[in-house]
Amino acid sequence: MTRRSGLRVAVATPSYPPELGGLGSHVRSLATALAGQGCEATVLTQVRGRADGATHPRAEGDALRVVGFKNRVGGRRFGYAPRLRRYAHEHRGEFDVVHAFSYHAPTALAVSGASDVPLFFSPVFHASGHSALARAAHLVYRPLAGRVFNRAEAILCSSRAEREDVVRLYPFCAEWARVIPIAVDAALYDGVEPFAVEGPIILSAGRLDRYKRVDLVVQAMREVGDRATLVITGVGPEAPRLQALAETEGVAGRVRLLGGVSDADLRRWQRTADVVVSLSTRESFGLSLAEGIVAGAAIVASDIAAHREMATALRATPTMVPETATASDVAAALLGALASGRPGRPSGALRAWSDVARDTIAVYEDALAHPRRRR
Repeated sequence: MTRRSGLRVAVATPSYPPELGGLGSHVRSLATALAGQGCEATVLTQVRGRADGATHPRAEGDALRVVGFKNRVGGRRFGYAPRLRRYAHEHRGEFDVVHAFSYHAPTALAVSGASDVPLFFSPVFHASGHSALARAAHLVYRPLAGRVFNRAEAILCSSRAEREDVVRLYPFCAEWARVIPIAVDAALYDGVEPFAVEGPIILSAGRLDRYKRVDLVVQAMREVGDRATLVITGVGPEAPRLQALAETEGVAGRVRLLGGVSDADLRRWQRTADVVVSLSTRESFGLSLAEGIVAGAAIVASDIAAHREMATALRATPTMVPETATASDVAAALLGALASGRPGRPSGALRAWSDVARDTIAVYEDALAHPRRRR
């Protein structure tokens, strides 16, 4: 097949930096890599507090534009920016493909019928919502979202575990659900200086939602005692409860909730950490742990399929904790990882975002040459 150069790609996402979160980082990394591979990438993202159609202040060169549209309804969980869909429709002649992100927000559904160019969908899929309200909303949303899976030329999953969850819920799309593993840019950690700290650091990084089970890590600090300090970065609805829990458990002096931190500071904490921990019950990939591995930390992880798959891909040997683990079990895992010491940064070549971009472009090109025509 002849490779097309200069594909014009519209990337639709509910969030993008400087908004914090793994999804935005994922989208930025892919969009930047697509531009580096010769595509013209235009990111269409929902924002809070900025005028519709505003060019993002951190657009990264002529080949990558970022345009923000203000959320008008739906709040943080299900925010919707009507102008984003209108822009995708009005500018449909400017794009060869549309690549939409996130099952858990209405953005992909909004743009799925906005133009007649091929649609690609990265669901970044969790099998259910993150709260009782979200789970109830998903029961209503699920058949609507099925239209996106059916319309898409390809479903692009970050792991086999994510694909299995997608196909379990939407079995009709098994034929066009692909796996393109994401990457961690190891070069971002070159020359990064750790923070000057006293004593070992355990790092929990990511959005503070209940399914992440950061509360269990806080409880485990009772038994870890003064042998380490827990640093928690990220924002989310669990933050007040975690602060109160640290006080109740008597570990407030050894638990630091930093809130949202810059990318640069996060990388410094990842280089500082002796152990990076995630006890999340569901992930499409496990980005915070992958970054911890590349930064050279020991890993304590919930024993879920996405974490096992990620560790195998990065040739790492984390301490796996079952989903039924107690705070004492987590404390034992953390103390064991601290005793083992930092394994250091992985040696040898790792998958790069340029690889992800090339694999993604190959899927675009295949669909352009051989469309499914199942709309």
